[in-house]
Amino acid sequence: MFRIVLADDEREEREGIAYLIEKYGYPLRITYAANGREALNYIYHNDVDILFTDVKMPVMDGLELARLVCEYDSNIKIIIFSAYGEFDYAKQALEANAVSYLLKPIELDEFQKLMDHVLHTITAEKEERREREEKDKYYFHNIIYKAFTLSKINEFEMKDIQTYLFESYDSYILIHIEFMDSYFDMHEDEFMRCAEMYLGKELNYIEFYPNEAYLLLGGKKFPQKKELSEQLKKIFRDIRDSVSKDNQSVVIVSRTVNTVEELLAQQKRIACIQDEIFGYHGKIIFVDDYFTNAEHYVKDIEIVSRELMEAIDILDAELIEKESGNLINAIEKSEQISRLYIQNMLYSIIKALCDRAKPENLDELLIRAERLFQLKEPGGMLKEYGEAINMLLIQVGLKEDKSGIISEIKNVVELEYRKDISLDYVADKVNLSPTYVSYLFKKETGQTLVKYITDKKMDRAKKMLGDRNLKIMQVAKSCGYENQSYFNKLFKNYFGITPKQYRENL
Repeated sequence: MFRIVLADDEREEREGIAYLIEKYGYPLRITYAANGREALNYIYHNDVDILFTDVKMPVMDGLELARLVCEYDSNIKIIIFSAYGEFDYAKQALEANAVSYLLKPIELDEFQKLMDHVLHTITAEKEERREREEKDKYYFHNIIYKAFTLSKINEFEMKDIQTYLFESYDSYILIHIEFMDSYFDMHEDEFMRCAEMYLGKELNYIEFYPNEAYLLLGGKKFPQKKELSEQLKKIFRDIRDSVSKDNQSVVIVSRTVNTVEELLAQQKRIACIQDEIFGYHGKIIFVDDYFTNAEHYVKDIEIVSRELMEAIDILDAELIEKESGNLINAIEKSEQISRLYIQNMLYSIIKALCDRAKPENLDELLIRAERLFQLKEPGGMLKEYGEAINMLLIQVGLKEDKSGIISEIKNVVELEYRKDISLDYVADKVNLSPTYVSYLFKKETGQTLVKYITDKKMDRAKKMLGDRNLKIMQVAKSCGYENQSYFNKLFKNYFGITPKQYRENL
């Protein structure tokens, strides 16, 4: 249904045009105006497709109205009709971007022919604009995805991002969301409803993996950190209430950015913070507040470290592993902590275990432990510490080499990728905790288990699309995706084209 404004100071003329519109069954909602000013005010505050106006009117005539409407929105089709047939009026009407100039009394055939043409043109232009906007959206999404995965983007793409984003809003805040499980796989739409409810509709959503996404919040003025934090908490409260209380998350919020360069710098900072964080504890971390306190000692960490030292004293490997895990969790929960304090504490633990267990390659292990002081990021420190403890326990015979677990995990994924498998599911299959499986898999392979599962599913999907007897819905379900829309988006992120386009290109 389209909207038309009929502007004429004579009621009979307005009603006559309305009668013809109804007679020919045109899909038009009609608004009447008795003069140009009244019509212009309505157009300024409403979406209008056609202006049908007389020339001679009080307050503002039709030609002035047509000129102002054309300046305001060139997509509005303007039809001028008048009892004055002089050439000057017709010429002025065309200069005002009128579609046509009709003389009173209007001939029915001419009216019908003109309206058919105008409505056909509007329909075609709207469809063209919709397709163009959709292409722009996909193009923008793809280059943002490319930039956020630290792929190289050229100067033209940088300019395109700048134009697409910062012509709409002066500033943005980047919000990174990561769930413990594959939440976005099945609940993407529900997440966006919650996000728009509490943050407004000025959001761009960029999905990465089934458990990871970004939100770009645009605007001129943003809420203070406390208010924004409260709104984010409400989003995840609603998510936990409606889906799962066990699916924990971590959120990282950037500072306000005004250029593409600032946006990408904040994304890199978020990625660094991501690497430092172990586990998911419902945290909301603001980039500017992360690790700002130089000396912050945490009581829980001191308690766990003493218990770990006691386990080392009796050389109980199981207890050492357990307390090391507790220590990592305690450090992880402390968003502000002294780096130097953690470096010295972790080095002391490794040194104590070396002194007690007396490994043959003591010098090599101590050199490795000293790397802790070369690392500035907590994530890197904990990784180095975990590997050193693991290696030490294996070398002195207190622990079996569990590298075979990785093969077992990969075997589970290979056999069961057709299901909606998750970190918890795989961990249960190999009889280990999800936290340990996640840590071990990333340590041994250099990638997260969620990404490995997704890569496996996408590779299988690409092969299955070669069988034209299978519907795309069947391919999606065979790869563990009940939501075909989400499958299509994820596939496009990986390969740059939709499953349908990939199949057509084969």
